[in-house]
Amino acid sequence: MLNLKGKHWVSAIALLALAGCATPATQGVQTEAAHASVIEDGQKIVMATHSFNVFISPLRAPDGVGPLNKLAAEGGKTGQEFLAVQMIGGSTPMQHWNQGDGDESKNIAKAALREHAGEVDVFTMSPNAIMPEDGIDLFGDLVIETNPQARILVQNNWSGWDGNGTTAAVGGRMEDITFVNADRDKTTDAMIDKWLSDLHGPGGYLERMRTQLEGIDERAGRQITYVVPSADAVYTLRKLVNAGEVPGVEKQSDLFRDPIGHPKDEIVHLVSYVWYAMVYHESPVGLMSFVDDSDPTSAARERLLQEIAWAAVLNEPKSGVKA
Repeated sequence: MLNLKGKHWVSAIALLALAGCATPATQGVQTEAAHASVIEDGQKIVMATHSFNVFISPLRAPDGVGPLNKLAAEGGKTGQEFLAVQMIGGSTPMQHWNQGDGDESKNIAKAALREHAGEVDVFTMSPNAIMPEDGIDLFGDLVIETNPQARILVQNNWSGWDGNGTTAAVGGRMEDITFVNADRDKTTDAMIDKWLSDLHGPGGYLERMRTQLEGIDERAGRQITYVVPSADAVYTLRKLVNAGEVPGVEKQSDLFRDPIGHPKDEIVHLVSYVWYAMVYHESPVGLMSFVDDSDPTSAARERLLQEIAWAAVLNEPKSGVKA
């Protein structure tokens, strides 16, 4: 088991081994070359998202800035801007595609892609439990039409209610869900390893996601789609909490605000580091934006979150990021 006494970081290789998410397809440093170099210019971003991802943006940030903007500013990525954020709670990409019921002026995401044709650098999606999903292809084709130079970043989310329920968008019934946040403290490493195995295994969610995204790449004539491995990062963090290796965090339920899995600051920061690495192909390790000088555990914890994020990105074969 990892021992963090006396140091503020652990190796990326050790973290991914602990998480159990290194598979034959992801072991070692990936060889994918597309978009491997560091991106220095601030990116123009359009989001079609839900509550497991919107928090990286300024939309609901108490300070009006948002975590990813803070990291970009510290990293010298001048000019980063969220051109539009379309947020629908518990949504699917198809819900975002249909937003406005045919009135395209009421569809923030589509309108932004068209209004800013040729200007968008990054378009993001956060699918739900259904994979593949028609909305992913529809938005992919719209990006090819309006912003062929853009990248499409698609988040792989951690499971709501730890897999014990789904949102109404994919057929779930809130009244049938009995899972509570404290139930997360009963989650063993073996259970998390099973989640990771199901995600990464043959025919699993990630294989289906990558296959669908590769179809968009084929239509674009080059790679424009990338997988954002937020679930891998979150599950790795939870195993480290179980091991007592996360400074200032005693139990898994401390990471979440509610049963569905909306994040507290530790996961907000972790996922924001993942997105920084994905958007800019640059390690977040060493960034200080989220360090709280009044908290003696903060600096060590943030360094650990950064290492987890960077390891997850490097080990996702469709991240487009190399060490």
